[in-house]
Amino acid sequence: MILKEISHNEFDGIFAEMEKNFIPDERRDRDAAKKLLDKSEYKIYHTVEEGERVGFITVWELSDFTFIEHFVTYETYRNKGYGAKVLSALKEKYERLLLEAEPPVSEMQKRRVAFYERNGFVQNPQKYMQPAYRSDGAEVELVLMSYPCKLECYADTVREIYGKVYNKRRQI
Repeated sequence: MILKEISHNEFDGIFAEMEKNFIPDERRDRDAAKKLLDKSEYKIYHTVEEGERVGFITVWELSDFTFIEHFVTYETYRNKGYGAKVLSALKEKYERLLLEAEPPVSEMQKRRVAFYERNGFVQNPQKYMQPAYRSDGAEVELVLMSYPCKLECYADTVREIYGKVYNKRRQI
């Protein structure tokens, strides 16, 4: 699996996939998302297997960890092991990873959390609210999962995510 950083002219295709795979409360609007390409700590990678683009992943390279913001395997490639290969490639590139997942309530949510756990991620037990992406959006209760272990400085980590990823300042 290869992680290939996208060029600016590939953004529109990636954003169209974001719209297909994430509800509005789980993503920025197009203009705000495109502006992130100018931030050095923000990266969008095509996930490439044997010359085929099988999905994409967006990450934030933050102070002590890399935050996975959006992770998509394109529909025709799902359930074929590519997601695990992407996470393996990320673990080779980055030492510590963090991501948000829906609480494991429904069967699909349980499967998703179990997938991350099979790939070495652990749930952090503290309540976590994803800030709203837009002024008219809602906060979303999620589970913060980390690799390779639980967070030692949970409040500091969440403050950095809120400040840099979501551009929000708040007490934890």
